Amino acid sequence: MISYEARFEQAADYLVLWLKIKAPKESGNLAINAIKKVWNPEVGTWDIVIGGELAPYAVYTNGIWINRPGINPNEGWIQEACVEATPVLIAILSGEISEQDYKKMQMKNNMQLQGQFDALANIL
Repeated sequence: MISYEARFEQAADYLVLWLKIKAPKESGNLAINAIKKVWNPEVGTWDIVIGGELAPYAVYTNGIWINRPGINPNEGWIQEACVEATPVLIAILSGEISEQDYKKMQMKNNMQLQGQFDALANIL
């Protein structure tokens, strides 16, 4: 049985990958470079960071467009992805998902993300 700390890190890794899958992909930069897990030593836990220097526009992908006409088609994508991920996160943290099943799930999710990038490469 793995420790709670290890399960917590697995949950963070799962959420990062799920957010990458759900991120808007005009160029792929946001998903490739700007969604990551960062250790927060002040509270001794993992933070999930979206945006930053590599994708300063990230905040605009999630919110209401103020200075643009129309509706942001990606509005709320972060919240939606987190809601979708919640049952799996609970299962990971509770130990309901075995190490083997976790690895299979992550492999499947990585393949899904790679498929999105492959499709994007064919468009660009």
